[in-house]
Amino acid sequence: MKKVKNNFLSKILIIILAFYFSLSICWTVGESISWFSILVLFGITVIILSFLFPSFISREIQAKKEDFHSKELLLYGAFICIILIFIFFALYPAVLKPVDTANQWRQAHTNTYSNWHPVIHTLLFFKLPSLIYDSYVSCSIFQLILIGVILLYFCYILRKYFLSKKGTLITLFIFLFNPAVMKMCMFLCKDTPFSWMIFLGTLILIELVFTHGQWIEKVSHKIVFILMSLGVMLLRHNGIISIIIMFIVLSLLYKKYRKFYLMLGFLLVIFRFLLYGPIYSSLGVSPDGGKTEMLGIPMNQIAYIYHNNATLTKEERELLDKFADKKTWEEYYSPTNFNSLKTKGKQLYMTWANENFNDIITLYIKYGFKYPFKYLRSYLNVTSPIWKIEDSVSFSKFDVTEVPSSSILKQLNEYYDRYTNIVSSSLLKYLFFGVGTGLFIIVFSFMLMIAKQKLNLEAYLPFLLVISNTLIVMLLITGGEIRFVCSQMFCAIPLLIYSLKWKNHKNVNKNE
Repeated sequence: MKKVKNNFLSKILIIILAFYFSLSICWTVGESISWFSILVLFGITVIILSFLFPSFISREIQAKKEDFHSKELLLYGAFICIILIFIFFALYPAVLKPVDTANQWRQAHTNTYSNWHPVIHTLLFFKLPSLIYDSYVSCSIFQLILIGVILLYFCYILRKYFLSKKGTLITLFIFLFNPAVMKMCMFLCKDTPFSWMIFLGTLILIELVFTHGQWIEKVSHKIVFILMSLGVMLLRHNGIISIIIMFIVLSLLYKKYRKFYLMLGFLLVIFRFLLYGPIYSSLGVSPDGGKTEMLGIPMNQIAYIYHNNATLTKEERELLDKFADKKTWEEYYSPTNFNSLKTKGKQLYMTWANENFNDIITLYIKYGFKYPFKYLRSYLNVTSPIWKIEDSVSFSKFDVTEVPSSSILKQLNEYYDRYTNIVSSSLLKYLFFGVGTGLFIIVFSFMLMIAKQKLNLEAYLPFLLVISNTLIVMLLITGGEIRFVCSQMFCAIPLLIYSLKWKNHKNVNKNE
């Protein structure tokens, strides 16, 4: 009976994965839907997964044959340094997001701070490095050092729980030779360290699962855990939601450490609200965007309705015209991003959105009920860069790397460009460039865990941070900004290896 139930569950999971994969490949942003293409690919995918999925369920990565020695970390560290040095000189001095990077650089030099971009990020990744050497170069080096340390820990996790020395080096090679990951390492924006903190948190959660929660007992581990939590919570404003969810789940899973997690979570949340409130106010820090930042998805969907000439009352039209007239809405409307309209008049948008927040939400809900299928279509459009498997991580909107004067640096930059062009012109682009590919791998790995260990909630813990952050972005933030979810690309490989390693209940015993 159990085998029959497992077979039925596997078939359901295969159908879900096949539909998700088919939609993510065939979905076109616009008004037409190629259902024929979706159904054909769905059928093919179901057949392929029907052969592969059962073997993945029963498969377990073979235990590493050689013992792990701490001296190996020197080998991995040297390899990481060589690659990161190449990335540094190939993309010297940095990859910049013009307006945001310039704004934070100016704040760091004038000591006039705004929490629109998290002040903690401005202080750590702009102000501190500039005190050592006043250039974007120091910011890039500081960021690469952080990335290098996290990658070294990644190698440690792979060797400790999963792979041989050779397998670890191959995995690291694949991970770092993704051109999009290379560029993300040099991207001076809050989303880069935030994504790496999500990645670090995923590795820590893997440690907790494989040690039945006991990893947290060491003082050094507690310090690393707290720093990771602060990083996720403070490097992006929406990170606090994932942190709250994480502490609640950890307190439920590990009864022995419940008091620690509840107390620490409470203290971190209180610290965050004190920091964003009285502390920043007393230091003269301008506030962030506030609740208007939650209007990304709603405003894009309202723009979609307005764009498609929906019937609006006089009051509703007047509400929208306060921000921009119908012609402007038409001209700047984008199905995948509200930012083009929002940045048309950023200050005007903030004032208008704050003053009319409740009316906008009311209008959003009203037309959601009135045009449910149009809303579904527009929602899939605006979130498509997150879940759609395509060449979406081009960084073309903010690839403003300064042109180096050195001929050697120019040569290295040309090598990187050639390599990127080779990858982006082949089928590898779907694997290396799409955050949607990373999300599909994560969902596939999650489905494997359901099929293998559906009753052990602890087994799903490592997926918590990356999936919760993805869902938060898809609910609250303009979906077109793929940089918000680059953690999907980072977390896909460790989570896939984790799910393949798992063999029913043999790896992790039932907790407490």
